[in-house]
Formats: sequence, C-alpha cells, structure tokens
Amino acid sequence: MTNLVTTGFINTPKSTSIMRNFTLLTFLLLLLISIPLLAQKPVLTPRTPGSSPYTVAELSSSFNPAVIVRDRSLSSRRPVAFTPHTQARPLIASDHRITRWQAQPNATTGLPDWIRLEGPGLHMGTPTEQSRQWLAAVATSWGVAKPAESFVLTNTHTDELGLVHLSWQQQWQGIPVYGNELKTHARDGRLYLLHGRALPDANVAVVPAIDADAALALAKTAVAKHTRYKTLSADELQLLGHAQVEQELVIFYPDETLTEAHLAWSITLVPNLAANWELIIDAHTGARLRETDHLCHFLPPNGPESTTATDLLGIGRTIHSYEWNNQNYLIDASRPMFDGPNSNFPDEAQGVIWTINGNNTSPVNDNFNTTHNVSAGNFWNDRLAVSAHYNAGEAYRYFLETFNRNSINGQGGNIISLINISEDDGSSMDNAFWNGQAMFYGNGNTAFTAPLAKALDVAGHEISHGVVQSTANLDYQGESGALNESFADIFGAMIDRNDWKMGEDVVNTNIFPTGALRDLSNPNNGGSSLNDNGWQPAHTNQQYTGSQDNGGVHINSGIPNRAFFLFATQVGKDKAEQVYYYALNQYLTRSSKFLDLRASVVQACLDRYGQAEANAAITAFNTVGIGSGGSGGTPTNTQADLAANPGEEYILYTDGNFNNLYLRTPDGELIANPLSTLDPLSKPTVTDDGRFVVFVAQDKTIRAIEIDWANNQIVGTTTLSTSPVWRNAAISRDGLRLAALTDDNDNRLLVFDLSQSSVPGIPYELTNPTTSEGVATGNVLYADVLEWDHSGEYVLYDARNIIPNQNGTDIDYWDIGFIEVWNNATDDFSDGFISKLFSSLPDNTSVGNPTFAKNSPYIIALDFIDDNDGTYYLLGANTETGETGLLYQNNQLSYPSYSVQDDEIIFDATTSGDAILGTVALNPDKITAADDAFIFLDNGFAGARWGIWFANGQRQLVGDQEAPATRSWAQVFPTVSRGSYTLEWALPEASTVQAKVVDLLGRPVWQNQWRNASGPHQQMIDLTGLPTGAYILQLRAGDRQLSQRLIVAQ
Repeated sequence: MTNLVTTGFINTPKSTSIMRNFTLLTFLLLLLISIPLLAQKPVLTPRTPGSSPYTVAELSSSFNPAVIVRDRSLSSRRPVAFTPHTQARPLIASDHRITRWQAQPNATTGLPDWIRLEGPGLHMGTPTEQSRQWLAAVATSWGVAKPAESFVLTNTHTDELGLVHLSWQQQWQGIPVYGNELKTHARDGRLYLLHGRALPDANVAVVPAIDADAALALAKTAVAKHTRYKTLSADELQLLGHAQVEQELVIFYPDETLTEAHLAWSITLVPNLAANWELIIDAHTGARLRETDHLCHFLPPNGPESTTATDLLGIGRTIHSYEWNNQNYLIDASRPMFDGPNSNFPDEAQGVIWTINGNNTSPVNDNFNTTHNVSAGNFWNDRLAVSAHYNAGEAYRYFLETFNRNSINGQGGNIISLINISEDDGSSMDNAFWNGQAMFYGNGNTAFTAPLAKALDVAGHEISHGVVQSTANLDYQGESGALNESFADIFGAMIDRNDWKMGEDVVNTNIFPTGALRDLSNPNNGGSSLNDNGWQPAHTNQQYTGSQDNGGVHINSGIPNRAFFLFATQVGKDKAEQVYYYALNQYLTRSSKFLDLRASVVQACLDRYGQAEANAAITAFNTVGIGSGGSGGTPTNTQADLAANPGEEYILYTDGNFNNLYLRTPDGELIANPLSTLDPLSKPTVTDDGRFVVFVAQDKTIRAIEIDWANNQIVGTTTLSTSPVWRNAAISRDGLRLAALTDDNDNRLLVFDLSQSSVPGIPYELTNPTTSEGVATGNVLYADVLEWDHSGEYVLYDARNIIPNQNGTDIDYWDIGFIEVWNNATDDFSDGFISKLFSSLPDNTSVGNPTFAKNSPYIIALDFIDDNDGTYYLLGANTETGETGLLYQNNQLSYPSYSVQDDEIIFDATTSGDAILGTVALNPDKITAADDAFIFLDNGFAGARWGIWFANGQRQLVGDQEAPATRSWAQVFPTVSRGSYTLEWALPEASTVQAKVVDLLGRPVWQNQWRNASGPHQQMIDLTGLPTGAYILQLRAGDRQLSQRLIVAQ
C-alpha cells in the first residue's frame, strides 16, 4: 500500500507529541482551544422555535424492511452494551400496537408469552371472535402462518367474577403441538389478556414411519428398565379410572426451544399402580426424545430414608362411613358430590371419599391385594384408616368451602386413599405418592417414624396434586414441575394451616433435625446445601439446574414456596390462597415457568382484589429472585465482543464530489460501478447483513438499495419516503428501525418502527442533560451523523450546540450523544433518555462523526478538533474504561469506519489535494494505531469519500450474557390504568431518586424526587386528569435508571 502523506501536517501517529493512550480527563485537560468543527460540518440555519409548523413526515407504507430479519434465527437476544435488557420479537397487529404487560419474553425461546392489547381495533365481536382476531394479529411474532388452522378452541369458562376464560391448543396440520396451550381472557365483553406458549410452524413430515403399536413396544421396553410392567386387573383399572395406555401423535419441540420439531408419539402408560410414565417417541426414528416419571412422591427421589413407624395422632375424629348389608365401609357418601343414582355399592360408588386397604402389598407386583376397610356396627379400631379417611375428608372440605371446588377434578369425582402400601420387596414403604388417580400411603421406614397418612398436610399435598392435574396440569419437569410441587405444598399448608412446615407430624428428627420435611417460610430448613436433608433453595441464585429429580421438581419448589409465604404474610392466608388458586385455575398452563407464576399471581390480585395485593405479590417474587429485583445470575461482562460477520467483505463509498455510490472489495476489485447513480446527501448506512443500503439522496428523499447476495444482483432501489424533507437517515443493524432528521434543522430526531406499516415517526427532542451540580452544557440546534448501536435500542449521534455567552458572543460547538429510542424488553419506543460520550468539553473544542466498532459495542471512533495547532485528530474511545487513543492526525474530518474484523479502520483523507480513503492498522485495544497510516483507496481522479466497510453474512447481533441488575432495580405497575400507578425500587445505598413522566414529545407532565436510605421503597404516581394515551416514566438514582411506557386508559 502507498504510504499516506498529508500536506503540511504530521502524517503518522508515531511522530506526534500527543500520547497514544490517555484518559478522557487527560484528553480534555490537554486540549484547551479548538477550531470549530463548523469548518467542515454542514452549517445549517437552525429553525427558530414557533416560526413555522414542524414538518410532518412519514415513510411510504409500501416498504417493509422488517423482512430483513424474518429468516434470521438468534439463539440469544440480549444486547451487550449501553444498559441492555431482554429483547423480544416485534408484535404486529395490523395498524394497532400490541405490547407486553409483563415485559418478559419466554426465557427459553424469546417469543412473547404474556401479551396485552392497547389498540382499540381488535375488540369487536364475542370473546371467541376477538380471540381469533388477536391470535391472527400476533401469529407472525410466533412464526405461525395460518392462525385460523393452528389454534383450536378447547374450552370456554366463565368464572364467579364474570370473567370469560378461553383455552386454545396449537396444532400443525391437525396434530397438536405438545405443551403449547394459549389462554385468552375477557372482562365485560372485551379481551384484555393473551398468554401461554406458541412456537413457529413445524417443518416436519406428519406421516409417521413408526406406527402406534411399534412406538408402544419401544415405550414398554424403556419403562421396563425402571419398573415392572404388568397388565392391570379389572379392579386395578377401576382404581386407575382410565386406560392403562394413552397414546397421541404430537409435534414435539425438545426443551421448548426453537430447534427442529419432531413428529412424535406421546405415550402415557401405567405399568403398575405404583408408576406412571410418559414417553415421547420420535415417530420417524423411534428415538426416545423424553421420558418422565409422573408419579408424585412425597419425598424427592434419592432423598433421605425414614425410620420406624409409630402410632397416629390419637385424636378422636368424626368420620363418615357407608352401611351396606349390615357392614360399614370407609366410604363417605355424605358430601354434596355423592351421586347415588349412579352408585353400585360397595365396589362402584360414585362421588365418594373412599379409603382402601393395600394389605402391605405393592402395586408393582402381581399379588397386589386391595380390600375394603369394613366394620361391624360402625366401630373403627384401625387408627391408620381413620386418619387417612378423615384427612381426605378435610382436604375435600377445604377445596369445597374455600374455592367452591367439588372434589379433586372439580366435578364430584371420587377421592381414593390406599393405606398399608409396601415396597415391591415387601418392606414398609417410606413414602406417599399420587399416581394420577389416587393417594398411596406407606407406613414409614427410615425417614418417617409414623405412617404418612397420619399427617394432614401430607394428605393435603397429595390431593392437591390431583387439583393441579385437573387445572393447569403443570408438566412434571423443570420449573413447571417445581410449580406443581409448590402448589401441592401451598395447599397442603393451607389445609393444615397452623404452621408453614410440611410433614412435621411424621418425620424422623434424626434425619430432619428441624422436625420438618420442608418449610415454606425457610426453604433452607436448617441446611446449607443439597447435602443437608430437607434443604431447598430459597432464592433463584440457589436454584438447582441439574437433571436429577425431573430437573429438581422437589428441590426448586422451595423458591415459589417462599414467595407464597412472603405474600401470605403481607395479605393474609385467606386472600393469598384465593389468589393462588385463581392463578392456577385461570392463568397457568402446562408449560408455565416461574415468571409465568409471577405474572399470573399479580394478574389474579388485580382481578380479585386490587393494587395493594398486587404490590405485595411483586415484592414477594422480587425477594426470591423471580422477575424484577432478582439478584441471581452472574455479573455482566460489559466489554463482551460479538463474533465477526462471517460473510464476504465490501467497501461502500461515494466519489470525491459526493456523486454516485460504488462498491469494491477490500483488495480493490470494483464490484458495482456504480451501485447507484443517486448522489448521497448524507453518509449511507448498511444493515449488518449487507442486504440494505439506506441514505438520503440529494433530492432529500430517503432511499434504500436492496442487494441479493445469493444471486449477486441488485434487486432495486426503493424510496422509503418521497417527501423531499430529509437531511439524514440511518437504518438499524437488524433492519427493524429507522432514525431520520428533517431539513427543519431543529433538535428533533424521528424514529420509525419498520415492523409496522404506515406508522408515523416518533419525535425525540435532543437535549443536553445537566450535570449533578445542575450546570447546563448548552442548547442543541440540530444533529447530523446518526448510527444505531448493536442492540437496536440506542442511536449514536453528533449535534451542534449553542452556549449563550453573557459577553454577547455565543459558544458554538459539536458533541456526541446516545439517545435511547427503543426498549427491547417492552418491544416498544423508549423514553429518549440521553447520555453524552464526554460529560464536558473545553471551550471551543468539538467532537463529531462517531462510529461503533463492528464487534465491540463499547468501542467508538470519532473526530476531534484542536485549535492549538489547527489539527484534526481521529481518536478511539472505550466507553467502559474511559480510555481514549490516537488513531491518526488528519487535516480534515475523518468519517471513520471500522473493518469487519476490527483490526483496521478506514477514514476520509487527502493526499496531494485528492480525496482518498486512508487506513491504519489497530492494536488489540482497537483505540490505538499499530502502524503508520496508508492510502486505502484513491479511486483515480474521481476520488473517494465516506467509506463504509461491511460484510454480507448472518450473525448474532447481541450477546449471551444476562442483563445487568441495574435494569431490574425498579418497576412500575400496572402499566395500563386509569391514572393510578405504583412505583417501587430497591437501593443498595442511600441515594436521591428522581422520577418524571413525560409525553411522547418529551414534555414533563409529572415529576417528583425523594431522598431514600438503602432498601426497598414504594411511591404512588397519580396521572388522573391527564388525557388518555401513552406516556414515558423516567426514573433515576445515581447511575441506575428505568424507562417504562405507561398507558392512561379511559
């Protein structure tokens, strides 16, 4: 390459007297006076406020560049810099905006699973009709092409509050998608919520290569490795209540991720009454995709063993039996659910509570022997049978009187208890379990010193599993399974509500020193790890992530258990149990996770009670780390790099007179001569995959050039806006958003959401934030250069400012800012929070033309002007460490662009008076030069300017790390109300908290501030009286901040 020689200036960073590495502070102290950047930046006549109406500008509705990312699959969608937060795919509903009420996408898929509709256009017709419209509107966000065929209504229910709840099953070509259930909810005839799980359309053949019989044979072989398979007798089938084998063809996504779908057989089989297995068998290959033991044991598998048995409580109880042929049976037919006309005693009673003797046999073995508990004259000397029978009756009474639930299944089904159950080797069973149809009680052995039927909370726990099965039917695996166990514990504790302990009447204190198997108030239960008997995690930062115990169903239940304890302590057990049952019955679905529990409980609070109860629930979940406020996870690496774009590399540029656009390879081969004959008014921007080039042409219209790299052809040029009012435009790297400036030359930035058609730009006012001392840095006249950060949330810009001078001469300078215009967590426009690259600049000093490194979102290159010797400096800056470095000493503005690998940088320069592109190699820190600068492209007599280095490959634009805790330090709820909101936050140290609500033009409509000590705090926001519409809450405390969109509804 030719050495780059400038006229009259130092040509290489090696010979300059300025240090290569110096901090921002040193940099600002050294450079006291500068030539105004106005010498080369466009000098425009600023708009005088009030002189004329603002230009109303919109994009052409025929262009929808959101297709850029339609086929891009991102395995993780978390930004890596500039206060990032969780991303979700855009939600599209015709011309109406849908936003998430709980701003949490599904943690595994990133797809929306808790959605509220704000627009008025999808609320016509019955709840069923509205649901179909809503599902159609949101379907594209899930990747579902034919929602009318894909979502089948399975149930409609109107509850005691008059709310209508509808359940929908996702299917693909008539085959249900395993675990994918959606629910919609209507109040006063208007739909207000949609939630659940949906996944993209499957790409799988739906004709099985393995038929049902072959799949069942594979399932039986697999189960035989765990337990004995036998054909159930007629009596056992009667106890079971359904077929021994149930089989269904399904679409199955392993681990609920967006990986390849499988056509599979879902097979539930009961090899014996002591086992209940579900297997997912690939219908094409026969592979076992999943196998789950659905038997709920009171003790976790491989947990501590119990000891010897003792007598029961010894308290006399009133029990109900049934006399038949001069004998009394432990069959309670006194309850409202009893169905006399359809009962045949004693073996076919309907609607009864029934206690049966297992005679110390095992349901695993062929000799399993069950008999009635009978007595002549209604005298009962078997205290074990009395305890089991009484406890079952108490559990029935609890659900009936508390929730008006008629039996386990809610339809008057039998409640069956079997006592004196042994292990298959004949030893006493040290456990209790629910097999999906009945409760089985062992008499204890090691971990328990008494028959488990002695404990009311044990009976309540097992019966509650049946209630869970008949409502949300939570999958017995992972977090869903932990919720299943937690609800059983919660209702067990509410049935036996004199304490928060489970199993305290039967455990062996030599095994469980605290005297309890589990403790909802203190899940650690006297231990410090899983090595200690009875220990459970109390917070998500202790959560078990292994594969044992179906992914920790008995272990991790301690986390939601404690959340319930905290909630009930605040609002009382009576309210708490109502809220949790309502959430279970109306909102949770089979695959619900911890975050779904949080959202469902908060919603149930609002439905049944009010904001105070919702606040208590949120505080409880925050305390255990479920959702906002959690302290689990690992610290974010704020200097994490992205993988380089793997595509072919190109250089886009215009000639020395800003005519045409050209395309070359980095080694100089001319690819497009020209790419476009349109002359650019501003430096173009390119999407990260190189498919679209967007710029403002000389006629002040916004243009987009589409390139088909697969076929190496230019698809064409589209006019995004035909209005001749534009000065600059920048497309986001993922192609979803556009930022633009008009020729009003004012301090407004317009941002467009390209995923929606015909949506006007949201105007953001560019201002200069004040310092903590309240000193203003000046008034923004207008911005010039625009570039999106990698997350698609922030726009990096430079702007011309005026500082009024008391002596009559104003100070005119340029600086660099970041404005947050999009919130990935809420998938909506953000509040426009502005921060500056430099907190202050010396007099007459200017910076401008910033650009991000391609793979390091914390690295920026920029122009700096020093009037001390009339020199322009191309600098690099690390926004995380505060370091800057010298890249090149220029004689003009550089307009830099990093290479695809970030190992060099190209920039505008001149040599012998000709406009060229220069280049300099970079050190690994990316902010200092590794060598002399060289000529990169001279383009002959035509010259070259505004070089942009890019590649045309696909890559992940965001990193894998968790969002930093500063994004979850505060929250506001609800986000939609008639004007009353609750704001809560937690501070690690004393701080001043500033809160402000602004409209979408940035005008304050409410503000306040408080001086708080460390710890949690709460305040109310009253926006009643404001016009209905959208507003932005801005909350700041030190370096922490929160931005949340609020809706004031009618």
